[in-house]
Amino acid sequence: MTTMSTATIHGMTVSLDAFGRPSDAPAPEADMQARACLGAALRSAQSGRLECALDHARDAFDNEGASIELRLEAAKLCIDWHAALGAFGQCRKVAADAARLGACYLERDHPLILMLRNSEAYWLAVLGCEDMAARKFSALVADVKSCPNLDPQLAFAIRNNSAMPWKSTGKWAKAARVYRELLADMEPQCEAEDMTVLTVRDNLAEVLSADRQYEEALHLYEINMEALLRITDRGDWRVLRLRNEIARNTWMGGDREAGEGLWTVLAEDCRRYLGDRDEFTARIRTILLMLATLRGDEEKAMSIARKLQADHPDDWDECDMSEAVALLAEVGITGEDFR
Repeated sequence: MTTMSTATIHGMTVSLDAFGRPSDAPAPEADMQARACLGAALRSAQSGRLECALDHARDAFDNEGASIELRLEAAKLCIDWHAALGAFGQCRKVAADAARLGACYLERDHPLILMLRNSEAYWLAVLGCEDMAARKFSALVADVKSCPNLDPQLAFAIRNNSAMPWKSTGKWAKAARVYRELLADMEPQCEAEDMTVLTVRDNLAEVLSADRQYEEALHLYEINMEALLRITDRGDWRVLRLRNEIARNTWMGGDREAGEGLWTVLAEDCRRYLGDRDEFTARIRTILLMLATLRGDEEKAMSIARKLQADHPDDWDECDMSEAVALLAEVGITGEDFR
């Protein structure tokens, strides 16, 4: 599922300047060295040299004389950069090591410790260790709920992530319970257009749809659509994605004609707002091609197939569009036609 939030898995961002001594007090040499390493790490990352950035950040993390907050911030950066490189096992290891280190110096409910514990559980879930992730999330959520002064955005991010092990194992009812409880707590505190609220509602709709509760999922997607259209325009990719979910749940819920009609209009709007060669445009056309093929409407199938043949993503081979290629083969268009 594509979430509507761009927040990192750590939750809120904590400024490096928020920690350490008052601004008028001299920084110890170790802190100055750690800050210099972090500055070099960030410059390397900005230029795309992530391995170099990791080396600098590790130096800051390993600096035993530096403040613990600076060392943990360095760990957070390491996790993000390992993630960008696809080294998810390293993400989990760094998060676990940093959480243990931080617990020796900071309270269990310190925001940095909670972020790192969240990160460790998150990456355990990504790596397929759902049982261990569920146990860690359970303890973490209990600690979050006992911290009344914790930043709400961090608390919401952790509780939202805690549904991951249930989603990964197809335990949709358990995942839905997490999202329902979280949504009930968020809605009175947040604006209707708050992107975090929209994300949690979107996640709830996703698991309900997976559990074949299409009517309620459709209702939630429509609420999100109304809120989103108050802050953006109809050509926004998030609006187009929601329309796809609404069409899919309408079709899966049994109203085949209405669902296909929604996809047909969406395909034209994707062409209008995203362009003929956009991957999402191609995916919606592929859905319509599949429906026409299933219905035995050869004329419509050929019409859609010709559009895909004439205008498909430039990186078609990298878009995981094997289903589309297979469908095109059924109507007589082969992969050679895309060369």
